Amino acid sequence: MLHKPLPVVRSLDLGIGFLIGDSSRMLRRIFNERIAPLGLTQAQWRALVHLSRNEGLNQVSLADLLDVQPITVARLIDKLVAAGFVERRPDPKDRRAQRLFLTEQAAPLLDQIWDIAEEIYGTILGGFARSEVEALAGLLERLRGNVAAVHLGASSAPTRGD
Repeated sequence: MLHKPLPVVRSLDLGIGFLIGDSSRMLRRIFNERIAPLGLTQAQWRALVHLSRNEGLNQVSLADLLDVQPITVARLIDKLVAAGFVERRPDPKDRRAQRLFLTEQAAPLLDQIWDIAEEIYGTILGGFARSEVEALAGLLERLRGNVAAVHLGASSAPTRGD
């Protein structure tokens, strides 16, 4: 049985999903190449960056942010703990859980990661006006919110910025 084709939507004509996916993939590849001399894998630098923005996460929450299984994060955190960049602390609300925190040893490494990020973004956004960068960030935040709402099955309509 043939499926009825989807109606043509202008955003699909523009290939927005492909543009976002390709840009994200290429950007991650650039980061991986520039961060490799620091001795970090993609999973490690992404975990450190997420923890720098959300210290005190538990491993399950970090796994959600990294889009991996909790067991994968457990092994990843084991390596970051062994390297002295992360420490586990008991969760005061749940004695079975542990919270993740960066150590002082992670600070210089994160400074290097931020320097690399600043250099990369300075290059890839070099031809954009400040207002364009701010508009792009706002649009991507709104898009992420709409995608999250669909992902979570929210019944509210996506936001519109008229």
